[in-house]
Amino acid sequence: MERRMFGLTSKNLRQLAFDVAQKAGYDHPFNKETRMTGEDWLKSFLERNGLSLRQPQSTSMARIVGFNRPKVDQFFDLLRSIFANADYDSPKIWNMDETALTTVQKPSKIIAEKGIRQVGKVTSAEKGELVTFICAMNAAGGYLPPLYVFPRKRMVDVLMKGSPPGSVGYVT
Repeated sequence: MERRMFGLTSKNLRQLAFDVAQKAGYDHPFNKETRMTGEDWLKSFLERNGLSLRQPQSTSMARIVGFNRPKVDQFFDLLRSIFANADYDSPKIWNMDETALTTVQKPSKIIAEKGIRQVGKVTSAEKGELVTFICAMNAAGGYLPPLYVFPRKRMVDVLMKGSPPGSVGYVT
C-alpha cells in the first residue's frame, strides 16, 4: 500500500487485525470496546514481518498522477525528436535545479535533568526563513557557481560565510 502512497497507520492495522480475528471467529484477547489490538500485538507483528513505523513524506496528488510510465515515455520521445532535429553538443545541454534551504536547524535531542518538561536549544530564528539555492551543470561537466538567494533587503558578506568557493549571493 505504501508504494501506492496509501500506507496503513498503526491504528488502521490494529483495527483491521481485530476485524479479521472477529470475522474468522478466532478466540482473541483483543479489546472489544475499542475494537483494536493492543500496542504489544502491533510491535510483535511489525517485528515478525520485518516492518517498521515510518514518517511518510508528503507528496501532492499532482506529482503522483503526473509521474507515470506514459508521461515519462512521452517526455523522452519528445526529447529524442528535439535532439534528432538539432545539433546539440554536450556543452549546450544544461540542467538546473533549485531548492529551498531553511535557516533553522531542527535541534537534536539533548541531555536534560529529569522532570523538566520543556528544554530549549538556541537556533538562528524560531520561525525561520527559506534561502533559495540554485545550481546548474552542463553535460560536458561544466558548471555555474552555486547561487544563493536570500530574503533580505541588503546583502552582507557574512551570509556567504562557509559557502563553496565561487558561490554567488543575491537578495530579494
